[in-house]
Amino acid sequence: MAGQDRIELLACIAETGSISKAAKAAGMSYKTAWDAVDAMNSSSDQPLVERAAGGRGGGGTRLTAAGGQLVSAFRRYQQEHAVFLARLSEDASLDPYLQVMHRLRLRTSARNQLFARVAALQSEGLNERVALTLAGGQALTAVITRSSSERLGLSKGVEVFALIKAPWVKLASDGAEQNRLTGTVLGREQVGDQLALEVELSAGVQLVATLADVPAVPGIGEPVTLWVDPDQIILCAL
Repeated sequence: MAGQDRIELLACIAETGSISKAAKAAGMSYKTAWDAVDAMNSSSDQPLVERAAGGRGGGGTRLTAAGGQLVSAFRRYQQEHAVFLARLSEDASLDPYLQVMHRLRLRTSARNQLFARVAALQSEGLNERVALTLAGGQALTAVITRSSSERLGLSKGVEVFALIKAPWVKLASDGAEQNRLTGTVLGREQVGDQLALEVELSAGVQLVATLADVPAVPGIGEPVTLWVDPDQIILCAL
């Protein structure tokens, strides 16, 4: 959820109160910074970054209490990790295993990585329907194979990430019964006939949809309802 670069971005946001200034200080583009903030907010039980209300000095961006605590916790982790590495370097017999663990670290191209908890499991032949609860309480359902569910060790209360590629997120129609997610449009980016729609769900969870040839799309600040096919959700256990 939060590596060294993202923690530095959070620290810069706390210092500057501005996402653009924080991005510059952290050596990344404005869009990369916002994508990182979206990913961190979506991966946490509580929002880590929030927009400050406008006033005489205008609006801005600031860390929530949870964001500040994460930065402090990561600083402590760095200190303990440095001590651990110093001890580990004294035992050369572990080098081959450390190389394997390095290769097993997970990275994904899926833009939407939503933190969730398993609410219920229902077997359907070779598949299993996994009911999830996102931060903020909205529900999401994924359909995976039973063997995948067993391999992930899924049961009620288990924490997972729901990985959803942006093109798999659609505008909901009256016929979309499952996986309807309601939120507010935060941003829009049009390139040719493709539109990237950034939506904030409840509790600061953010979702990005890449839409094509859509005649009517809500504007910034307007409500929107999205949906995702249960078969197009990839689960990753923690």
